[in-house]
Amino acid sequence: MILSRTHSLLWAVLLFLLATFIAPAAFGQDMTRFELEEREQPVEDTTEVDWMNDTTGTDTIEYRAVDLIYDVEKETFNLNNNAQLKYRTATLDADTIWFDQKNSVLAAAGEPVLRETKNPSLSGMRLKYNMNSRIGEIYYATTYQDNQQLNGMEVRRLPDSRIQIARGDFSTCNDSTHQHFYFYGRRMVVKPKETITARPVVLNIADVPVAVLPMIVAPLKSGRKSGLLTPKFGGDQVQGYYLSNLGFYYAPNDYWDATLSGDIVEGEEARFEKSTITGQVRYKKRYVLDGNVSYKAYLREFNFDNSGYDINFSHNQNLTPDGKHTLTGTGSFVSDQSVRREALDAETILNQQANAYLTYSGRFGTNKSLTVKASQTNNLQTGYVERQLPDVQFRMNGPLFNFDSGDDGVAIDDNSFWKYLEKLNYSFTNRFNYHTREGRDTTLDVDTLAKYVGYSGTYSLDYSGSLFNVINLTPRATWSGYWTGQSWINPEDSSKYWKRRTSLDPEHDSYGEFAYNHNYSLTADTKLYGIWVPEIGRFTGVRHILSPSVSYTYAPEIDTAKYFAPHPLLGQSPFQKKQQTVGLSLGNDFDIKYLKVVGHKPDTTKGDTAKAVEDQYGNRRLLTTRHSVSYNFAADSLNFSDINSTFGLQILPDYMFTVTTRHSLYHKYSDDPNKVRFPELTYWGYELSRSFNWSGTFNVGLPSQMNKYEMKKWSLGLNYRYSFSSTRVGKDLFQDNVSHSTSISASFQPTVNWEVSYSTQYDYNEGKFVTHRFTFNRVLHCWQLDFTWTPTGPAAGWSFSIYVRDLPDIKLNAGSTDTN
Repeated sequence: MILSRTHSLLWAVLLFLLATFIAPAAFGQDMTRFELEEREQPVEDTTEVDWMNDTTGTDTIEYRAVDLIYDVEKETFNLNNNAQLKYRTATLDADTIWFDQKNSVLAAAGEPVLRETKNPSLSGMRLKYNMNSRIGEIYYATTYQDNQQLNGMEVRRLPDSRIQIARGDFSTCNDSTHQHFYFYGRRMVVKPKETITARPVVLNIADVPVAVLPMIVAPLKSGRKSGLLTPKFGGDQVQGYYLSNLGFYYAPNDYWDATLSGDIVEGEEARFEKSTITGQVRYKKRYVLDGNVSYKAYLREFNFDNSGYDINFSHNQNLTPDGKHTLTGTGSFVSDQSVRREALDAETILNQQANAYLTYSGRFGTNKSLTVKASQTNNLQTGYVERQLPDVQFRMNGPLFNFDSGDDGVAIDDNSFWKYLEKLNYSFTNRFNYHTREGRDTTLDVDTLAKYVGYSGTYSLDYSGSLFNVINLTPRATWSGYWTGQSWINPEDSSKYWKRRTSLDPEHDSYGEFAYNHNYSLTADTKLYGIWVPEIGRFTGVRHILSPSVSYTYAPEIDTAKYFAPHPLLGQSPFQKKQQTVGLSLGNDFDIKYLKVVGHKPDTTKGDTAKAVEDQYGNRRLLTTRHSVSYNFAADSLNFSDINSTFGLQILPDYMFTVTTRHSLYHKYSDDPNKVRFPELTYWGYELSRSFNWSGTFNVGLPSQMNKYEMKKWSLGLNYRYSFSSTRVGKDLFQDNVSHSTSISASFQPTVNWEVSYSTQYDYNEGKFVTHRFTFNRVLHCWQLDFTWTPTGPAAGWSFSIYVRDLPDIKLNAGSTDTN
């Protein structure tokens, strides 16, 4: 049964290929690898006409030559020696031109070259053209079209501008002496600036035929073009025989395109269980819209009823011209959890997350914003699914009052009562969320769907004032309100404490649970300056900035909403412990001032006319420290918080080395951990990282123009990183965590066509180089050679590729990778 099915499918594939090569379809090779750009439509130049087809213009002929012979009776003339003839938009240059006015026949010999305004030029050995039938012939002709060279033993120009070539070839290699590769065809038809059709076609590399195709249709113009994709055929032990990239590419305009392709894979057991059909639509309009949607169907033995799908999308849109309202989203959806395990590429198989989101963002005025989001997280391995549908957030903030002027239009005085009201600021945040969670239960056949719905709103009011214009005072009051659609079943019973029930049931007058909390704070801070001006050489001064800050926070105890079951994503806090906390923080900054440029005045007595130069000074932060601690008077024990400190030292003008420490007044691993003692170090760490990059040119020793040596570019990069942290895990025991590595990358061009790059990373913890990577690139005229060697690391191996630069599908690949 499997054998007969395989034979029938192979016959179907062969018939499809035969129809593909025989049908004169457009060629869509490599048209699915580009960035859509909005292009201006070219304006057709109505002043340019095709001299072969235009019948409205004048028939004036201009000609010149060294020798001219005119036969009045036969109405013919010969132009000899550097002859040139101009007719409408065409120019013909040749050694000899003969023209029969009576029969309207034109002939040229001696390397004639025909140049036209709208069509590519033609050159050959002999030319003949009938102006009545508008058919011309050139023998041993050559023409160029968008980096493609076409040669033919006999070339005929038809009235509709098409070119017929007998026994010709075409190639993108522009070597005039010897082409490195070319396609040879006995019969070819060329539509200038459109397509070339040839059959049969033989691919020759270095004059050696390597492949034969019954027919080929290739584009002659750059840009996107609808047509058939280039199929690929191959096979290995894992996939069996396969035929991939069978399909069609459609590009109706500059704003969107579509691709439909299929991969037929035989598989290990010849069941064709890994065949796929892929469709993709892309769209883009500059400054407005950009996105794509793709669909892949995994055909299990070509049974559509038993097939899975994988949908991916990406969307970015400006809903308004000012960009204040946008719609963005990206993600994927799958038919079942195991659908990606049937893929052939490792990247798809390893991606076991099917996540998606779609977000609307809007800004209203200068201080209001609205965000509406729908999202899904799907773990394909565990079957765990989370959804937020919807998640709505609204924020607004700013001054509570804004008095630009009084009722009479006069500006308000700075010391008036209204100016003090303008220092009141508010902040208002709201969030509503409907959240569901569902996990796969393989043990018990029960419904694991959990639903959460809730709302959180926070309103804060603060005042930005000062005391004696020296101390900044900021009182703040914060109120928060919460609502949830779930309740605890029995909060007093610890065994059932974490069991919830849905309390949102309007039909039975149940509207969920409500809770609130509030807190108040007062912060006072200032800055004290100390300056020392020693004037020692170029060292001119030191400035010390002391930044003390004191805060007090009060929060009452709230424990009334016992049945309130918080929403897991809204940060709801229905229970609040009493808090009377005093916080202290201190900052120190030491800056130095130095003389960068010494000024001078011109000596007018000696005729010095130079301009005067003033002294130029520079500043640099030398040292900075930050410390903070707090004390809660309402706590039963452990009233002091940890003492957090940071120390920064300016090593380089643009780099500061920072050390972070944490001390505790309670010795956790002592006999009495609640007793206040001398501060004990519990954590400290620092990180030192720096990147350096150098680039330039060097002399390759090859002479170039004007008796100068050719210079080539080189680059070198060094990235050093050292990270250290130590945490107390016992009375006299610390656990250290060290990360220490150096990365080096370099590239240069030893010759005109060679480019070499190298990268490595040394791990000091392991005491060895963990990665090496060598890359060699060689330009072989119209070919490109790439070789990569990775001697060590998780993907050690090598890869070799040689391909045609303008036609990357014509390539030879080889390589070996140690995935272990």
